[in-house]
Amino acid sequence: MPHIEIFREPVYRTYRSSECSWAAFYIKLINIFRYFLPILIIFLTDGLWKKTNTFREVPDVSVTGDFIVYAFGHDRSIISSSYSVLNSAASPDQLSTSQILHHFSDSDSENTALYQKPNRNLNIQFQMSTQNLSINTVIYAFSLKMKLDYHSIIDSELFLTDTIQLPSFPTSQILTTARLTVDQSVPFQSREKFRIIDRRRHDVEHYQIHSVLRRISESPISWKMERKSSILLSAPSPPPTLSLSIFLSISEMEFTYRTGFWELMKWFWIQYFAVFYIIDYLFTSITSYLFRNHVFYVNDVVR
Repeated sequence: MPHIEIFREPVYRTYRSSECSWAAFYIKLINIFRYFLPILIIFLTDGLWKKTNTFREVPDVSVTGDFIVYAFGHDRSIISSSYSVLNSAASPDQLSTSQILHHFSDSDSENTALYQKPNRNLNIQFQMSTQNLSINTVIYAFSLKMKLDYHSIIDSELFLTDTIQLPSFPTSQILTTARLTVDQSVPFQSREKFRIIDRRRHDVEHYQIHSVLRRISESPISWKMERKSSILLSAPSPPPTLSLSIFLSISEMEFTYRTGFWELMKWFWIQYFAVFYIIDYLFTSITSYLFRNHVFYVNDVVR
């Protein structure tokens, strides 16, 4: 029986269905889902969207010289501030004279890792007269200006605050050591300014310590002291003055900012192609399975 070889290799033929067939409708529907479903997934799953990012920077911190200090006793309180509106509203026996000094210094480089920027140290010295008051609570707010320019241009005047409970024995000096950090609740925009006190205001309520503390708590960013330790130095008799000594270590801090349009688009395309690759693989596998099993038929028309 003779053996005749007709084809050495398999012959592949491509068929095209008509425009009104179910196969053509299915292919068009799959293409719509293939290109637009990744966008829908990115919007619905908010975690895929890169809306914020972080950067690290040693902020430029400066002391403005503005302050508000309240000292409370059992029956009255005294106040010392740099704001004329608040001082004018205080009575003579309530107003306390004060002095504030500060200086910056660089930290010891031997204790700093090679990959870290050297820290800066800030020492604030404050002294106020006690007005013969037996003080049991001290609340202070010192104005420190912060500037950032590495990624986000930020110019803000923030207040360093603390509440110190004094013991029953007379106290002449309070020594506080801490690391200065920020408490950020809202990401930065590209250019922003933050102010707690508006010097153009002439109402006393705006400068009251409880009003200032409330605005600080509502502010998107504020100073925070970490690893804080306080030492209270006693005196044999009620001292005429009370001294505050605050030593702050200013190191590299982490800030969060909102991504701009071009950075947002960069992350969008990375996410889009990642989701598109997965969806394209799934739809291609499903389509191949449906046509191999003749779920949809095509007309026998050779291209």
